[in-house]
Amino acid sequence: MGSSYSCFGVPGQSGRNLFTWKIDGFTSLLEKGEGSTNTSFDMEGIRWQLSLNPQDKKSADPSSKHMSVGISVSPFSLRPSYMLQARFRIFIYDQKYGRHSIREVGHTYQTTCRTMEVSCMVPLQKLENPSFGFLVNNTIAVGVELINLKKVACNGIERSTFIPKNIISGSHSWYIDDFSQLKKPTAYSEPFEIGGYTWRLKLQPEGKLNKNYVSMYLELDKSRSQHLPSDGVLVEFVLSIKKQAARAYRGKSRFIFSTKATGWGYAEFIKIQEFLDPTNGYLIKGTCTFEAKVNIFGFATDRA
Repeated sequence: MGSSYSCFGVPGQSGRNLFTWKIDGFTSLLEKGEGSTNTSFDMEGIRWQLSLNPQDKKSADPSSKHMSVGISVSPFSLRPSYMLQARFRIFIYDQKYGRHSIREVGHTYQTTCRTMEVSCMVPLQKLENPSFGFLVNNTIAVGVELINLKKVACNGIERSTFIPKNIISGSHSWYIDDFSQLKKPTAYSEPFEIGGYTWRLKLQPEGKLNKNYVSMYLELDKSRSQHLPSDGVLVEFVLSIKKQAARAYRGKSRFIFSTKATGWGYAEFIKIQEFLDPTNGYLIKGTCTFEAKVNIFGFATDRA
């Protein structure tokens, strides 16, 4: 579904480190409002994350909504002993006329600074204007070209994500009767099924990157998900801890789960001291309940 990158009319693409992401069903994503949708890809031995916000308000005029695109690095591609100095071109493609919105940016990534705040932005009013070619057949295309990073060259990949109008939703609660007896360093919930896929919650009581935090993830069991599309499904999820009278939520996240990226979540889900404090109501006489709400609303297809 959709055209290959070569149809977009950007010259000099041979030998370039390029990742293109097409989203089919863009208006369905737009209806979900502000918030980032993310996909990951590997380039030059580094795991990158491309984020798209269809209704970003971070502009000179806060009343004007923009679609923004930015790029960050996976924490597992960074080490305290080095930094990554990278230079990119970020594209929002004009699929009809080749008048792309392009921003060239440079950034130094390190363990304490994984996200580049600057991004490529197009006003939503312009994006939806048919006299421009950004939105074609309810499809938009964005991309990133790695201009400078001293790594071995690799081929570009195009990812298409289709977002239908109807989504599949479900939830799961994981009751733990004695948190102190959880298996360390990693404990798993019983498997549960949502949308024809098998999931489980992953908990690291002493944190993955920081022992002062509890880490929590939603994980796809690819061995039990026979109908998983070859390049993954787009999932929106909320992870939370049940309190005595309420819940402590992390913000909504959208990621593509695939055979290569089976788990997403939070390395610093909650501070361990905050979690253990009985006055906060998370842990009551050793018991606690972790919850996940899952919405499956798209699938991805890669093409070299």
